Amino acid sequence: MGKQINLLYFSATDTTAKVLKGIAQGMGSQAKIYDITLPSGREKEISFDKNDLVIVGAPVYAGRIPAFITEYFSKVKGNNTAAVFIALYGNRDYDDALLELKDTFEKNGFVSVAAGAFIGEHSISRKIAYNRPDEEDIKIANNFGAGIMEKLEAVSDLSNIPAIGVKGNYPYRELHPMIPIKPDTNDDCIYCGICSESCPMAAISFDDPKEIDDTKCIRCNSCVKKCPQNAKEFNNEEMKKRAEVMIANLGHIRKEPELFI
Repeated sequence: MGKQINLLYFSATDTTAKVLKGIAQGMGSQAKIYDITLPSGREKEISFDKNDLVIVGAPVYAGRIPAFITEYFSKVKGNNTAAVFIALYGNRDYDDALLELKDTFEKNGFVSVAAGAFIGEHSISRKIAYNRPDEEDIKIANNFGAGIMEKLEAVSDLSNIPAIGVKGNYPYRELHPMIPIKPDTNDDCIYCGICSESCPMAAISFDDPKEIDDTKCIRCNSCVKKCPQNAKEFNNEEMKKRAEVMIANLGHIRKEPELFI
């Protein structure tokens, strides 16, 4: 095939990144990484050409790709560029997210080669899809990568690539504005700054990590999961009630990746 493999992803708690790296590993090639998780990663516009293969990954929020991620992706340009799309969701459903990814990139010069929906530990509770993607998920990602390579090697021109269909509906599921909520910080905080450095939305003050802008917070739980002191947690009653309902409905279910190739 002779294409440069590129990984383009938003991955606040490293779950999406883990899946994409598993796919690249199955392809047996070194991948160039474009990590747009932090604000600094979203400052420059990116373009790819016909010699590239781009594997795009993003989390699912309420059945959609978060608007700020889609806004950035809409600026990524291709030139008859092969692309694979990955939506990572927290064990409920990915609804229109995968279709949204596919549509966004096809409008900008990308050719859809394959797509997949994988499961990651839910940001609202570790009791939902705990420790996913796990070893079995990564095996599936490895095999998926190998299958993508076989598909590409079977054609001499992308115009001969069989079209793929993915799950999703038009119009897309409606996106509702987030109610401003932020994590609390307890007295175990040692002001190490890890939470500030890893916040995808620059919502946490570098001067005082207890100062958090709730209008920027997307509840990704990066700060909660990466804090070495377990000093951050969401204590909002609405979130706790929602988590209880989701644990009751989803905590006992193991969903498997859905692949389109």
